[in-house]
Amino acid sequence: MTYLKFFIAVCSLSGLLHMDCSGQVYRMVGKSRYQVIDTAGFYLYSINKLVQGEKIARPQTVYYFSVTPDGVLWELTLVNLEQAFAGNAGFRYRLEAWARRDKDLIAYDKALKEYKIKYLYAHSSN
Repeated sequence: MTYLKFFIAVCSLSGLLHMDCSGQVYRMVGKSRYQVIDTAGFYLYSINKLVQGEKIARPQTVYYFSVTPDGVLWELTLVNLEQAFAGNAGFRYRLEAWARRDKDLIAYDKALKEYKIKYLYAHSSN
């Protein structure tokens, strides 16, 4: 957590990340605020958006990731992760074995206190 606070302080100076009064950290992209939810290995973000359903649009949390703090935001999908981490075969193979659908990617392990995708990434070799 200390690293995250230091990282935020450094990035705030360069304009990448911002902290609001409640302590939530955001990355601004255009006029949109993406909440930073994890920075270990690569960056996970969330944003509340209106997502079109069959009949009406409903508010929904949509998840994104970037490889670097100032990198391109990719929607958190299996296809996008495989493209972004094409050079990390260990991570891609673990993803293929573990995740069956995109919704699996945001699963959180309460015992380890980390997102499962981050565990897979940390335990893969480049």
